[in-house]
Amino acid sequence: MPSVISDTERPRQPDAPKMQLECLELAGCTLDRYISADNSRPSFLEITGIAAQGTPTCSGLNAGDYRNLSALLNHPNLSQLKILNKVPLPPEIMEHFAHMQCHCLMGVFPEISRVWLAIDSNIYVWAFEHGSDVAYFDGLGETIVSVGLVKPKPGVFQNFVRYLLVLTTTVEIVVLGVTFSSNKQDGSAEFEEIHLVPEPVFVLPTDGVSMLCVKSTSKGRIFMGGKDGCLYEITYQAQLGWFGKHCKKVNHSTSALSFLVPSFLNAALYDEDPVVKIEVDNSRHILYTLSEKGCIEVFDLGNDGEDMSKVVRLSQGKIVSLAMDIVKTLEAINFKPVISISAVEESESDHLNLVAVTQTGARLYFSVGSGDSNQGGPQRPQYLTLLHVRLPPGFTPNASVLKPKQVHSAVYDNGTLVMVCSAGGGEAESLWCLSRALPAAGFSEAHTVLALDGPAWALTALPPAQRDHLSPAMLAKKEVWSSSRWAVVSAWGAALLSAGAAPDLLRTLLRDYRGPDAQPVKDMFQLNGADQACACALYLVCEDNSSGDLSISEWAARAFFLYGSQVAPAPFFPQTSQLPSSIGSPKFSPRQVSTPMSTRPQDQLRQMNQSYQQAQMNQSMGMPSQSLMPQTFQQNMMSPTPFNQSSFMGNVTQQQRDNFPIQVEYSAKHNGLYIYVGRILSPIWNLKCVTKSMTLDNKEFMSSKVTGEDCAYIVKKLQRVSAFIQRVVAPPHTEEQASLHALKQFITMAIEMLSLWKVLCEHQFHVIAASLPPEQQSALQAASFRELLVGGQEVACLLLGSLVAGYLRDNASVDGISQKLRQLCPTLYRQEDATCSKANELLIFAKQQKNPAEREEMLQQALKLCKDVAPNVNLPLVCSKLVSVGYYSGVVELCVTCASKLDPQDKAVYYYKSDQPSQDREGHLTYYRRMEIYREVCSALERLYERSAEATSNGSSSTSDALHTISPADANYQGRKLVWDCLCRDDELLHVAVYEWLVSKNLGSELLSLNGAPPASLRTYLTAAARQAPAPAALHLLDLLWKVLEKAGDHLAAAHVLEGLATKPGTGATLAQRMSWVSAGVVCVRGAGARAAGGAELLRRLEEAAEVARVQAAVRAALRSSAAHAPALLLQRLDDELLEITQLYEEYADRFNLWECKLAIVQCSGHNDALLVENIWSNILAEAEVASRSLPTADERLSSVLCKLTTLGREYVNTGHCFPLYFIVRQLEIMSCKLQSEKSMVFRAVLNIGVSLEQVLDIYIKLVSVNERVWLGCGDESHVCAAAALLLAAARAELAPLSPALRRRALSRCKDLHEAALSALQSRPNTQHLIDKLSVAQAHLDRMD
Repeated sequence: MPSVISDTERPRQPDAPKMQLECLELAGCTLDRYISADNSRPSFLEITGIAAQGTPTCSGLNAGDYRNLSALLNHPNLSQLKILNKVPLPPEIMEHFAHMQCHCLMGVFPEISRVWLAIDSNIYVWAFEHGSDVAYFDGLGETIVSVGLVKPKPGVFQNFVRYLLVLTTTVEIVVLGVTFSSNKQDGSAEFEEIHLVPEPVFVLPTDGVSMLCVKSTSKGRIFMGGKDGCLYEITYQAQLGWFGKHCKKVNHSTSALSFLVPSFLNAALYDEDPVVKIEVDNSRHILYTLSEKGCIEVFDLGNDGEDMSKVVRLSQGKIVSLAMDIVKTLEAINFKPVISISAVEESESDHLNLVAVTQTGARLYFSVGSGDSNQGGPQRPQYLTLLHVRLPPGFTPNASVLKPKQVHSAVYDNGTLVMVCSAGGGEAESLWCLSRALPAAGFSEAHTVLALDGPAWALTALPPAQRDHLSPAMLAKKEVWSSSRWAVVSAWGAALLSAGAAPDLLRTLLRDYRGPDAQPVKDMFQLNGADQACACALYLVCEDNSSGDLSISEWAARAFFLYGSQVAPAPFFPQTSQLPSSIGSPKFSPRQVSTPMSTRPQDQLRQMNQSYQQAQMNQSMGMPSQSLMPQTFQQNMMSPTPFNQSSFMGNVTQQQRDNFPIQVEYSAKHNGLYIYVGRILSPIWNLKCVTKSMTLDNKEFMSSKVTGEDCAYIVKKLQRVSAFIQRVVAPPHTEEQASLHALKQFITMAIEMLSLWKVLCEHQFHVIAASLPPEQQSALQAASFRELLVGGQEVACLLLGSLVAGYLRDNASVDGISQKLRQLCPTLYRQEDATCSKANELLIFAKQQKNPAEREEMLQQALKLCKDVAPNVNLPLVCSKLVSVGYYSGVVELCVTCASKLDPQDKAVYYYKSDQPSQDREGHLTYYRRMEIYREVCSALERLYERSAEATSNGSSSTSDALHTISPADANYQGRKLVWDCLCRDDELLHVAVYEWLVSKNLGSELLSLNGAPPASLRTYLTAAARQAPAPAALHLLDLLWKVLEKAGDHLAAAHVLEGLATKPGTGATLAQRMSWVSAGVVCVRGAGARAAGGAELLRRLEEAAEVARVQAAVRAALRSSAAHAPALLLQRLDDELLEITQLYEEYADRFNLWECKLAIVQCSGHNDALLVENIWSNILAEAEVASRSLPTADERLSSVLCKLTTLGREYVNTGHCFPLYFIVRQLEIMSCKLQSEKSMVFRAVLNIGVSLEQVLDIYIKLVSVNERVWLGCGDESHVCAAAALLLAAARAELAPLSPALRRRALSRCKDLHEAALSALQSRPNTQHLIDKLSVAQAHLDRMD
């Protein structure tokens, strides 16, 4: 696919696109000014003074109203009129004059370049340019009265019937079909040989009214002027059959049903004033008629040209009266009769509609509106207002020219009036030409008189030469230098004349004086102004092919350089005349406002540069936009563009300094070049590029406003200017040199743009335009050609992509179209683009190839082509193609190649390893571009990942995409293989891109499952990414980092990472995670070995952290389960960080009376405070006793308390200072005494904790020996002795498993307890039963000794 490569990707010329944009913008804005100057020439109302005075005016009475060209330019024979050719009557027609009986008519069909001659009832037609191709029709029985040629309505006749020939006699109206045969293909010889179909198409009766004139409209309507003064129309429509024959004649001067009224009644109702001339304004759809008595009538054909309504009728007397009101000093005879009328089309004047010429040569300028110059917008005819009276030469004081006499034919066309005058008395007729050939302040004309060889039978204006093939859009505006062409026919033949403009006068002077050095040539430059005259000379250099005399071109070029060096100010306009144009776009947003932009030009150019850089990169394969069309597989390969940028640019106005516009003075040759180029482009400059149309099924589509022929016409002219402008030099380092350089660049780009547009018109433009993104379609509809030529490179890239995509969709080779595009637009479509187009073709064919070996060869060849033009390739589209055929390794290889060519010095890697410093802008840009390249690898991984995640039961898709033909398991395998392929490449930034994608998909653990040690780049990436990532993501990255380090064997580094994870506050980690990280850190340090540097200290810190974390977890659990409602912030703090042991005690355990936590904190801190510990245990046991009060029996309540003891005792039994055993047993026995529960429960619970029998015996010996009064207060003075008796009885079972030494020691302690108990009981009454129990128990123990 085509790939419009961005110059920004070329390291040798990084500023080329910016410079090109500035040149195009500068040239575009300068052309804006010159085109505006051309378009702002004074209107007819201004040059005649109507706009200033507000009333109708007259001219022709002052000395300056007519000027003599010969005197002005000191050339005795200088004339506006030039005879191009004289062609005598064909010999076969001359013979028929001898047989003429009564009537002869003659005229011209300018549409087909033919002259016609009617002799009696026969008509002859031949080509007036060479006098050949004679056709005739002799099928009429009556004398021909009038003749007309009509372009028929479309769809009524067969296509080969090009025209209708209307012949009227006194009896009938006959309509014949006209066909042509052509052996040539060029537009100038479209009508090679004429044929008149002998069978009439229509035949209608005249009803006794002769039709004196025939006229048709551009819509194919046929109007006729009757001898009865009425306007008639032949209405016809299509009907089944070879020719439709359904037609009727309608009298528009009476009613639509006039064909039902007999002719004798019409004659009785109207005075006979025959209609002798009909004129039609096809641009405004207005029809005018002129009667024999000088009456003018106006008819409105409606906005679409299909209606008919009568507007106004001015009689000859009324016209004379209006003229006399304006020119009060002349007699009425000067204003009658009116012998000719000419319609003025909208392209010539907005307010002028009709020019009437009297027999004396006076011109009467009419408007069908109100005549108000301030009234804008299209108006339908309402009145017929006389605006201006222009008297012919001879009425000025001391006039040296005689007045024209007996004017009998006159035609006004495009500001030029040509009249045929007959002096009478046998004098020869003369041809007068009046036109504004030379510039002047007011309504000043040059006049020329040319003697004719004989009486003129017809005078007709001819269409401009070589413009027949142009579209109406191109012809809507009259060319400034267009030469009017005329045909004068008489009995001796036909003469072709041209009324020349300024370039024609300059041509005559150069030819007659053999060069530019003569004084008249210099006078011509002074009279016209040096810049306008230079433009005229340039016109002759580039377009003068009429004579074939190359010396004219060379003389004109010499005159251009000779007189073009003088300084002339450029046209100056306020900023509002230069409208901002930015196609958008996204988005491209064509200029649609008329207010000046406040943005500085340099800022605008910077924005344009950014957009164009993106656009050029984006066209490499023709896809409109990656952001607009993600993951789509279009058959084009011009680059996708992030269309959040503008597409059409062009908004620099004038040069500004300190916010004040400055008018720059350039040489006349500079101005002449801009004037001439502006006039070439003026027809399309502000023309919309496309128009919307509807199909028969009401579907909207876009079509070009201009045709391919229009583009070729303009391109041909621009190519001639481009060849000439290379010869033009300017002083170095000047604004003129910059401006001329900009114009050269602009002309080159305009030629390429319009050549491309021509190709698009030849390839179904509506289909290509429809493939653009919707936003681009809307912007294209609003854009003008000015915006396309100045800043439309981006949309051109997209259109190029769509064009080549059409070939690929049709499985056609792109070699032909690529070669053509390379020839026509090498800047827009470069060699790299052609290479990419070929690569895409190979990829498409490879996708369809069944032979694996050939398929692999095609893929390798396509990849090689893409690598050859890398990085100037559209990676998104190429890679999507490679993925679609399953060539995943090709994706990696292409991306690596693009990256290495884009950044051969690895600036991006340096930027990455330098922690991405903000001041390194170049490194940042390069890094960003390389990551954009690697994004395509990630896109391939993404698609494989999505496929692997699909359920196997879905089956394979019907599409031919390789992704949908593999199973999810295969996709998973290919994804892993692609990751490994990337990590095997020596490209650290590629690794980073893959890491980022894996982490984003929570697949980081996959890196741990790869064979071998993780890459070193992974450690660097995880470290840097964790440093920059937000807290939750950083935790995930660091968690992955320590696992990578551990797998790589760097246990101590992994432990350091784990320490940071566990101890760093505010990371969002939970306390459980921190505890697990601390535990893992301890394992890692121990795995590193004792000799690791700093390992011992790290191990100590981790172990302490583990202890504190355990206590903190206990505090957290206690707070959540306790009745004390701790604030949420305090609870959250226990998760957010590992607190110090003092903070846990003071802020949590002590504050909320968490006694067990206090005990844990004391144990963890190693603090030895017996009173504190006893107080803690006292509160623990008290809380346990309170909690057990709901139990029904004393034993159950004590058992509940002992369960708490068992839980805590097993944890603290070996801690010593945190487990005061004597204090605890005493407290429990007191509780047992009070509850009167079973007396062996306490010592059994203590033994169950793991306290040795010897320790328990010592405690009870002390309890018995102390003989505290507390027992009496509890209700059982002998409680401890009773418990001792039960302990001695239970000791027998405890002593059995002990070793002999321990047993002897325990037995000794048992004897001591027995003695102490006996001693305590002897002084107490009622204790004999306890004494007996003690004795029995001791007796059993004695036997064990």
